[in-house]
Amino acid sequence: MSELQPFTNIPPFINRDVEMRFLQSWIEEKPKNILFLYGPKSSGKTTLIYQFIERNLPRTEYDIKHFNLRKLLLINYESFLRAFFERKDSQQVKETRQYDLKVFKLSVETLKGLESRELDPFIVMEKELEKINKKGKRPLIIIDELQALAEIYFNGGRELINEMFNFFVAMTKESHLCHVLIASSDGYFIERLYNDSKLRKTSELFEVDYLPKEDIVYWLNNLEKESNITDFILTSEQIEYFWEHFGGSIWEISNLLGKMISIAQKSTVPRPEMERIVSRYMMQAKSYFKEYGALDPSRTALLREIYAAVSRNGCFDELALGGLLNNEVYADKKALQEELRYLVQQNFLYYNPTLAEYKLQGRSMEIGLGMFLHEVDAVRA
Repeated sequence: MSELQPFTNIPPFINRDVEMRFLQSWIEEKPKNILFLYGPKSSGKTTLIYQFIERNLPRTEYDIKHFNLRKLLLINYESFLRAFFERKDSQQVKETRQYDLKVFKLSVETLKGLESRELDPFIVMEKELEKINKKGKRPLIIIDELQALAEIYFNGGRELINEMFNFFVAMTKESHLCHVLIASSDGYFIERLYNDSKLRKTSELFEVDYLPKEDIVYWLNNLEKESNITDFILTSEQIEYFWEHFGGSIWEISNLLGKMISIAQKSTVPRPEMERIVSRYMMQAKSYFKEYGALDPSRTALLREIYAAVSRNGCFDELALGGLLNNEVYADKKALQEELRYLVQQNFLYYNPTLAEYKLQGRSMEIGLGMFLHEVDAVRA
C-alpha cells in the first residue's frame, strides 16, 4: 500500500512558549482550582490544548477526558448523558491514545441508572475518577465551550451548569481528585461564572490571544517549514498586507493561504489576485454589520461609537459608550449591556472578563465595520 501524501497548508503552531509553560506549571501542582482558558474566537485555544496534551502529558501518567461541546447538539439531560457517558464494551479494542477516550465508559446497569435518574451523574463521575487515581494515573477533564450546557436543567429546576461547577470545585479544591480545564470564547459566560463567590475563590483565568506581529511575520516567512506550503513564497510587502488585514488571526490567514495555492504562478502570488481574494473577505465582514445594523439607527449609532473607540485605543469599555445613554439612543444601561452581550454571543465582539473590556473579533472585522459605516455615510450624503 502506497503512503499517503502529506497535507499542504497545515495549520501552524507558532511560539506558544509562555502558554505551554503556564499549563505545565498548572498541571504539575496538586489539583486545587479550575482553570478557565479564554480568548477571542479562533485564537488557537483548542490547538494549544491538543499540542499541550501531545507534547507534555505522557499517556502512561494521565487519563484525559476532552469534551469538545461545539461539536455536539446539547438540548436536554439525555443529550448531556450521551456526550459524557458511554457503554463499556469488554471486546472493544483499546485506544492507542489515552486522550482519545473522551467519555466515561460505564456498565449497562450504571447507564440505565443514569437514564432513569436513579443515579446522580456527578457521583458516578467521582467514582470513575477515584478508580483512575487508584490505577496510578492523573485524571484531567477538559471542556471546550462549556456554555453549551447553560440552558439544560435537572428535574426540579436545578441548572446543570451550576451542578457541574459544584462538582468541579469538589474534585479540585476539596478532594484534589483531578485537574479541570474549561476553554471558552464567551467572555460574558466566564464572567458570570467567575462572579459566583464560590468560583472566584477556586478558579484561575488565563487568556490565549491572537499572535503578535513578529510571530505572524516568522510564520509567513517560513511557510514550508511551518505549514508545508511549497507552492509560493510571499514577499515582505505581501506579508505586511496580510498583517494589515488579518492581524494575528491564525485561522483566517491559514484559510487565505489555501486560496493562494490555487492562484500561485512560478512560486509567487500575483498581487492583483491576492487583493481580489482579500477584498472578498472584507466584503463578507462588512455584510455581517450590514445585516445587523442597516435600517436600525440605534444599532448603527452603537457601531459608530464602537468603531471610534477601537480606532483610538484598540479596545473599549462601557464607559466609552456613555454618550449613547446621554443621547437616549438606548433607554438605560441594561438595554445597552444586552446589546453588547448579543454582539459578543454573535462573535462581532470579544469580551475580556478580567479587564471588562471589549474588542472587535479580529482585524478583518474592524475593516468590515469601517466599510459599513462608510457606506452608511455615503447613502446619507
